[in-house]
Amino acid sequence: MNIDPWQSVKTLESDYSDYGGNIVRWETNDNYPDCSCGCKYFWKLDSDWGVCLKQQTPRAGLLTFEHQAGYQCFEKE
Repeated sequence: MNIDPWQSVKTLESDYSDYGGNIVRWETNDNYPDCSCGCKYFWKLDSDWGVCLKQQTPRAGLLTFEHQAGYQCFEKE
């Protein structure tokens, strides 16, 4: 059976626009890191997917693609 994880992913306004959200990454000179940059709250499930464990964020407890989010919630390990 071939399962597409994108069928289960909830898209939020706080996600990067490339992944259905409203945050336009690299719109300014600001650094907009994503979960793959070593966020201490990103619990990896495999090489690309994980779950956000930071309770105070919109993606808390949600299946997340490693480049999908991180704006204003990323914290380096």
